[in-house]
This record gives sequence, structure tokens and C-alpha cells, in this order.
Amino acid sequence: MSGTPMMKSFQDGKKLKTIYNQTPKTHIFSANMYELEIIRILYYLAPNSPTVKEMVYKTLSRLKTTCFGYCDDGVGECFDTSLVVLRFLATVVPEEIDWIKSRIENYNCHAGDKKRPWFTKWYFWLCLSELPFAIVEAEVKKYINEIMPWLTTRSAVMNSEHDKTIHPVIICMLRNLISRYPEYAYIKERQPYISEKDGRLHFNMDQAK
Repeated sequence: MSGTPMMKSFQDGKKLKTIYNQTPKTHIFSANMYELEIIRILYYLAPNSPTVKEMVYKTLSRLKTTCFGYCDDGVGECFDTSLVVLRFLATVVPEEIDWIKSRIENYNCHAGDKKRPWFTKWYFWLCLSELPFAIVEAEVKKYINEIMPWLTTRSAVMNSEHDKTIHPVIICMLRNLISRYPEYAYIKERQPYISEKDGRLHFNMDQAK
């Protein structure tokens, strides 16, 4: 894996962007993002591999010794790193409910500490879309009135390469989040589309007749 672009960038000290095009400012955020995302993907692809299991075990043990992974911490990019930990837990140990809830609580306690960029909340929503719904349903309910318009009446521009990369990811994440409600299960496989009329990205919530 040392030959991959991601690992070469990591070795060169270059900070790669997050899934929402956020550029980390600190090593604590960038290094943990690289490590946790790589191991999370490996676990997703090969959950029964002894090597991957060992990596997950050692990583979980390490995270329990960190402020951003296990404590109340909203300082700087430790706050962002805590969300990376939350997404990692959602994949590798979804049964660790207390630990998962502690990272959700960390977000709730510190999200309003200062004005934050848009991608912080959207990354939190991404985490919610991947966690067991029984754990996060109450959290999703807090944002339902903010989320639904993006799937019903709003649309997203598709002008730049950034738009074309990020906006489909965002809409699909919201679809995944809302489709977990039984009454919206019918949209689970539905894809966003670019309208020929306005060139913007839309989503269709209409039920098939």
C-alpha cells in the first residue's frame, strides 16, 4: 500500500482533503483521517482478515487513550477528528453504543462553541447515515426539517469540478439517511439527476404509482 497516491502524499507531508473537500490544518486531523479511513475501508472489504482485525484492535486501543477519541474535546481540529473517530466506530464496532454516543455527545456539546464551516455538520450527518438507526434516530429527528428540503424542493449547482464531485455525494448521503425511515424506504436505490431544464442536481421523492 506504500505505493498508493494517498500513502505517498502522507509520507511527503501533504494534507489530502476530506470527502467534503476540507483541507486539514493540523497533523492530528490529517494523520488520523488517513489512518482511520484506510483501516475502515480495509475492514469493510475484508472484515474477517486476521491482519485487518489486529489493525482494528490496536487502533481502537490507541483511540481510547486520546482526547479526541474518548474524551470531551471540542478544541481546534480535535473536534473534527472526533467525527472521523465516530465514522470509524460506525463501521468497525457498531455494537459499542456507549462509545458511539460519547462521540455524538461530543459533537452536540461543542458544535455551537464557535462558527464552524458547513462541512462539519454535513460530516456529522454522514456519520449518522452510517450508524445503526436505533442509535441515531433521535439525532436525525433534530435535523429532519433542514434535511428534507434538499430532497424535495432544493437543487444543487453543477458548475465547477468541486460541485460535480461534492454535490452528488451530499445528496446520496441525505438519501441514505432518510431512506432508513420505513415510510421513505422506497428511495433507497434512487439516484439524484441533473435536470435538462436548469442543469442543476435534483432528487425525486415522488412515490411510483
